[in-house]
Amino acid sequence: MQRTVIAIALAVATSLGHAAVFPPTDANASSSLQYAQALRAKAEPLSGPGAQPADVQRAVALYQQALDYLATPAAREQAFGDKSLIAEQVNLEYSQALAHVKLGNKQAALAALERLANLAWKPSIERALAHEGLAALRDEPRFRALRAAMMLPERLYNASAIATPWKAVLTTEEKVAGLSLFWAEARRNFVYFDHVPQLQWDQVYMDYLAQVIAAPTTEDYYRVMMRLAPLLHDAHISIIAPQQLAQVFYATAPVSTALIEDKVIVLHVGEADQAARIRRGDEVVSIDGVPVRQYGRKRVAPMVSANTQRDRDARTFNDQLFAGDATRPVVIGLRAPDGAERTETVARSGPGSAPPAAGFTLLDGGIAYIALDQFGDDSAVKAFEAALPQILAARGLVIDVRRNGGGDGSYGLQVLAHLTRAPIRFMDSMTRIDNVFARAQGSPIIDWSHSGYEHKHAQKQVFDGPVAVLTSVRTLSAAEDFTAMFRIMKRGVVVGETNGGSTGQPLGFHLPGGGWARICVKRDVYADGSTFVGQGIAPDVEVLQTVADLRAGRDLALERAAAALRHPEGRGGEVASPPLR
Repeated sequence: MQRTVIAIALAVATSLGHAAVFPPTDANASSSLQYAQALRAKAEPLSGPGAQPADVQRAVALYQQALDYLATPAAREQAFGDKSLIAEQVNLEYSQALAHVKLGNKQAALAALERLANLAWKPSIERALAHEGLAALRDEPRFRALRAAMMLPERLYNASAIATPWKAVLTTEEKVAGLSLFWAEARRNFVYFDHVPQLQWDQVYMDYLAQVIAAPTTEDYYRVMMRLAPLLHDAHISIIAPQQLAQVFYATAPVSTALIEDKVIVLHVGEADQAARIRRGDEVVSIDGVPVRQYGRKRVAPMVSANTQRDRDARTFNDQLFAGDATRPVVIGLRAPDGAERTETVARSGPGSAPPAAGFTLLDGGIAYIALDQFGDDSAVKAFEAALPQILAARGLVIDVRRNGGGDGSYGLQVLAHLTRAPIRFMDSMTRIDNVFARAQGSPIIDWSHSGYEHKHAQKQVFDGPVAVLTSVRTLSAAEDFTAMFRIMKRGVVVGETNGGSTGQPLGFHLPGGGWARICVKRDVYADGSTFVGQGIAPDVEVLQTVADLRAGRDLALERAAAALRHPEGRGGEVASPPLR
């Protein structure tokens, strides 16, 4: 029978052995952890399948020896700042409880498990309590109470009574509960309130309370709620209407645009019949008869969550400009390059076929180019590794993340690992720890939990040549993490535009009527405490797109990056690894 080991932090491997184990002579968390783990590793074989009572007694004594050591003042002080020591206490109490059951000591086993409950409430512990080695305790009231306590986090946070299914009209109670849940989750967990210093979050609640109560239908309710999230100025915060309302709020026309030189320019048309009438390079001057800047500012921007004005403008005039009711076509006022104006009526029939991904190509002068347009799955990693033989033979490499809106940062890390043999340092991450005891004493304090990580698993095939990364305002989230780590690595030059300035980990939860919300709960900073969130990562070589270049089919940023890699000796700071702050 294999033992179950519980961990509330990262699992740490232990090695079995029968040598004598001595307490550490230096008081630090690492040595304390190693000592406790060594004692547990020595005890576990003694209480395994078929163990004799005398051996199990010895195991109990070893578990207790480790627990007694971790209860010393020095070790307890270390545990306050080291989750691995608390995790080891959980493992020890659990293992000791299993041993006590083998000996028939039910009360001692229950006492050990109850001490465990003072260390953590965690559903994974509840699952571990189903272990057959604890079967003799299942009918004990104390044991049943312990299992119930371990499920409290899920019961407290899944808000099942509030997350009601779709219906066209919500009750007043549901509407108020949904607003209250979003407000409370943000109040407790949002990590960037300092980015909105003038926002009175309690007053926002009172103002929106009247509005949601007055909303007659679920559609009206979400029309109000969707204006709430943007007040926090963070792209990783949003309120999403139920799927049944998707065609009311999110239907879009098959026309993509970009804000270039303060003009809204057509980039792509996704349907053939529309492409014959609306062309790349046309300027959008109005929507439904309203000047396009006024339309975007009044009808779109209030629904846009963004960390920077640059990102807000891009989302307003690039991503969400034509979003609306699928039953209502949009009338687009256009100005051709020659100045002629016209209007086109376009159905909100969906985005249509997207332009093909740029993928991999070899540029003049032996420069490899690859576009990584998303990190939502491993396709970018696979594309990079498929091109790796040609990349390794290239004189230089351009990685284009200008259209990468993010996803999972681990995929970007796998690409970066092909560019260095050294460990890759992540941004430091911070989450809130609200000190409730200090608040109870009249001194409210918000502390921060810090974590950092280095990726030390080098790839077998590493490109050693010069590298440039292309960024734009549409480079977001995990793609910004990619850019930040590239800068920390001092591996090359960033060319293009300042990116969106938004990263973080969203906490998602359900809302009444089938809606969904998320709150940003992780704050990422450089080692010196500075951050790009709310600012963006400025390129080393700024190249802003122009309308003339777009109409001419010219990619000036790519040209500048490739030229810098072809002639590094003549480009000065444009190819040198930039200094970090």
